[in-house]
Amino acid sequence: MNPSASSCSDAAPRGWVPLRTPQRLQRLGAGLLLSSAMAATPWWLANRLSVGCAFRALTGLPCPLCGGTHACAAFVQGDWATAWSANPGAVGLLVVMALVAAQWAAEGLVGWRRVRPWPWAGPVAVRVVIAGLLASWAVRLAALI
Repeated sequence: MNPSASSCSDAAPRGWVPLRTPQRLQRLGAGLLLSSAMAATPWWLANRLSVGCAFRALTGLPCPLCGGTHACAAFVQGDWATAWSANPGAVGLLVVMALVAAQWAAEGLVGWRRVRPWPWAGPVAVRVVIAGLLASWAVRLAALI
């Protein structure tokens, strides 16, 4: 056996860095909070706790995220068609949010963080989600004209 090779489970896997306890708790807490907030949207809508859209109240036009709460409620219930009809652009955002919440919770549990961002949390994913929101918004605005 090679004495320089580490068989210790505390050794960082290649491309990963260890998280200290406060970082682990922050990641775990943020992941659980985000997933809990998403899971609670059907309850919020059923109890009419939604605050509404300030952009729509001021302009009379929908914002890029209008329908996002209804899309999230349908998304977490597995009703993809309803989520898509509520706001197609928000569906991409919800997928990314769900992946990031799972990533944060998992990293908090195992105590390791990837050095490079995951594909769903990197700059390309952010640009794709923003482009999807804006394209969806443009289509909805064009339908109003």
